[in-house]
Amino acid sequence: VPLEENTYKDIEAVYQYVLDHVVLNGRERNIILYGQSVGGGPSCYLAAKKKDVGGLILHSAFMSGMRVLTPSRALACLDIFPNITRIQSVQCPVMVIHGMLDEEVGFEHGVALHDAVPENCKRNPWWVRDRGHNDITDGRQKILEYIQKLKTYMDSLGDD
Repeated sequence: VPLEENTYKDIEAVYQYVLDHVVLNGRERNIILYGQSVGGGPSCYLAAKKKDVGGLILHSAFMSGMRVLTPSRALACLDIFPNITRIQSVQCPVMVIHGMLDEEVGFEHGVALHDAVPENCKRNPWWVRDRGHNDITDGRQKILEYIQKLKTYMDSLGDD
């Protein structure tokens, strides 16, 4: 069932499987969480909860579910995926990717998330000028740029 709580259970199960069966010596620092759009919710949740995770990349993520619909906080009690609050608790390097032409999740969501990341965890964001929500890597040039941006991020993580 597609409920917010179930996405948290799902990402925790995948994380534990990766930790037990994929990552060498169970090193959490070797796990990078990547959340695109709605996937930013469970990824942000887990990054705030797991203090030893290696990193977090948010791609076209939103501040919170309700804030996609309205900037008003009148319905805050009904909000889901409070990423803008959770991102403030992460203790791993964070990169935000967002298309400046995004019509599904406005560009301001990416900027606000990046601004809310603790200073010691911020990495350079990638604000993609000529792209929207689902087309950031469309075309040869953009996929090459995407790979380079991810490489730069990964290089910033160090060898510990």
